[in-house]
Amino acid sequence: MSKTILTTHNLSFELPHETLFEKLSISIERGDRIGLVGRNGSGKSTLLKILAHQIEPSNGSIETRYSAYYLPQLDFSLLESKESVELYVDRHGSSWPFIQKTLLQWFKTNAIQPAQWLKTLSGGEIVKLHLSLAQAQHPELLLLDEPTNHLDAAGLQVLKNFLMSFSGAFVIVSHDPFFLDLVVDNIWELEGKNITRYGGNYAFYSEQKRLTREAKARDYEAIQKELKKAKRSLQVEQKRAARSKKEGRKQAHDRSMSAMERGFFKNKASKTESRQRKKLEEIIQTRTGRVAELKEKKRRVTHLVFEQDARGARRTLVRVENSILKVGGQTLVTDINLQIVYGDRIVLVGRNGSGKSSLAKAIVGQYGDVELAGKIQKSENLKTAYVDQKYQIIDYHLNLIENIKIYNTNLSDEEIRRQLARFLFYREEDVHKKAAILSGGETARLTLAMVTAGQIDLLVLDEPTNNLDIETLDAIADALEDFQGALIVVSHNIHFLERIGIETALVIHQQRIEGMLSLPTNPKTFYDEIVSKEI
Repeated sequence: MSKTILTTHNLSFELPHETLFEKLSISIERGDRIGLVGRNGSGKSTLLKILAHQIEPSNGSIETRYSAYYLPQLDFSLLESKESVELYVDRHGSSWPFIQKTLLQWFKTNAIQPAQWLKTLSGGEIVKLHLSLAQAQHPELLLLDEPTNHLDAAGLQVLKNFLMSFSGAFVIVSHDPFFLDLVVDNIWELEGKNITRYGGNYAFYSEQKRLTREAKARDYEAIQKELKKAKRSLQVEQKRAARSKKEGRKQAHDRSMSAMERGFFKNKASKTESRQRKKLEEIIQTRTGRVAELKEKKRRVTHLVFEQDARGARRTLVRVENSILKVGGQTLVTDINLQIVYGDRIVLVGRNGSGKSSLAKAIVGQYGDVELAGKIQKSENLKTAYVDQKYQIIDYHLNLIENIKIYNTNLSDEEIRRQLARFLFYREEDVHKKAAILSGGETARLTLAMVTAGQIDLLVLDEPTNNLDIETLDAIADALEDFQGALIVVSHNIHFLERIGIETALVIHQQRIEGMLSLPTNPKTFYDEIVSKEI
């Protein structure tokens, strides 16, 4: 028997210069498994917070019959916080013993200690902490805002098991289509200030969207033809009317006719012209409106303009032999033997804390407290770029133009603007924004714009899909098709890995690197194999 958990009536939310959504009337039943998708900035997080009564809507009402819990997306300020884990847990209405029990039960980890500062936790550990806080509340409705960000494959598997065994209902925002296919049976798309519901998982939704786009394209082409035909007819009619008017004037001035006859011909020409013109103009107006309605609003596609290697493909960029990876004196990976060749497409996978990001940093030479001891050879004049998951290269006090200029001192203002436009920052108000007010997706795009402005032999992306909506993620994947250098990615987003043509996976397992061919015919096989190594 179904049980309604929540209903809304004419729900609207307005910003000072924008309406995110209006007149939403939705309901959530017990057992619903809903994936909420939409572009960055469409209002997904806002809607979840409203449903959780964390913020008030501009208009409308919410009727919540049972408890709801909102699990927030990662707040990077927590990664700078000196607040202890235990104090944070207490502040969120739970107790450390219960959270510790939950962490052990679900995530098989006791690595998080109550006296630790939040800043010492990884992004994945903070997500696990929030999931444990959610479990402590025993809600009937769980509202999850991008929980898949920063989770390793083992964490994703636990999250999947958690959601599949959850007896209530949940709404999840995620930019990982593969994960959504595993856990949801309904997709809600927030677009154009409204929600469209699709029964089925993300794959079903994606197929329905494709069919809709194709139907719209056919209608658009047909209406365009009708519009062109109507415009040509109007031109012909205008010429005919001009001739008719001229003939009418002749007849109107023919003194052999009576005044009544001259007036008749004059009025006939004028009325005929007016009637035909009005009819055609109405057709054009209707067809123009229909064209505008069918024409999809598309984002500008990001195209990375890489300067390619002139020294030939398949050049060895980095060779590591019999090396050890240490962080702060602690050994993470031993017996490392790697060869990175120009053109390679590699994914690094492993449990959170296994050393994926540290190894990626060491390969490009960003050491800090990371030590890669052993025999390391690098190609002469090797040009590398590294994008970390915290976007640390950004100065949040500066605007977008200033950030690009500091990272690429040799670029002119015109080149900087072109580079920003490639990453969808093309309006004047966009390029002068302070980086501090950017959304997660905008921050990721700015970082990529900064590091890809020059020649690159080796590009390392550390969790690049976090904070990117699926459309932007696909645009970046399209752009990376043009990149011919070596690409190393730290990611568990199977959809993204498949899109960028990853060929090899290097799995860090029990402090060693195991290589395997990545992404076989069935991506789920790859996912299951990673999970088996990481759990």
